[in-house]
Amino acid sequence: MFENGSDQAAGLRAASQRHEAVMMAVASPAQPARAYEMLCHLAMGLKQLGRLPVIIDGTAAEAGERRENDGSHLGLQHALTDASISGLGHAGDGHEWLVMPGATGLRTLQQTALAAGGAVALSRLLSPFAAGTVLLVFAPAHEVSPLTSGLNARVLVPVLPWPQAAIDAYGAVKLLHMAGAIPVLAPMNTDPAEMPLEQVIAGVNECARRHLGIEPERWNPPVWATAVQECALARPQRKDTLHGWREPRYAGMGSPFGDAATSFWS
Repeated sequence: MFENGSDQAAGLRAASQRHEAVMMAVASPAQPARAYEMLCHLAMGLKQLGRLPVIIDGTAAEAGERRENDGSHLGLQHALTDASISGLGHAGDGHEWLVMPGATGLRTLQQTALAAGGAVALSRLLSPFAAGTVLLVFAPAHEVSPLTSGLNARVLVPVLPWPQAAIDAYGAVKLLHMAGAIPVLAPMNTDPAEMPLEQVIAGVNECARRHLGIEPERWNPPVWATAVQECALARPQRKDTLHGWREPRYAGMGSPFGDAATSFWS
């Protein structure tokens, strides 16, 4: 009844946790605007699953001061430093989902991660957001990797059909792998007239095998939202919770079955 990693109430707790605010990092390419369509595609899929997608744009800086109280100028840094801000996640009128600038806030979280670890930084990031929210943190790989430190986290690496994409994607894969994260290739053929996408992916995989000894996971567009929902990072649970169901290898995962889910998304 109290097996290692589970007990009679484990299913209920796991189901509850899947509705907590969670985070998935997305490594931005050298030209971030090229990946915005991919972000919108992913956000729409999450919305169709009943989640609240929020894009934290780490390539855009927050305003120095909030000039209004309706959220129009709300950025990640404001949410992190103002304890009165909570329950974020719902988009304003006329918007499909909430988009927040977050360059300054991410730098704050990087400092938190360096001082106290990725789990603390992740907990701080998720605190202002409502249950059911999925944060898509969009920033260069070197900026999002500190947030995943020690969490065995997957990070999406957009792969787009243009020559520079192979360099961008491999650079992100290398940095994330060296930082202890799990890079996941997310190909999207935004313009069929450009470079064949499979050629870009083959180049990235060849470099990863030759120089890093790995072959990155790959999630294709039809499963993006489902895979993100299963593997996104939730607020880490204490390792001494009831009956020890929260084993260290599951710390920070959006689902206690996150490792088992990897084979479904190729």
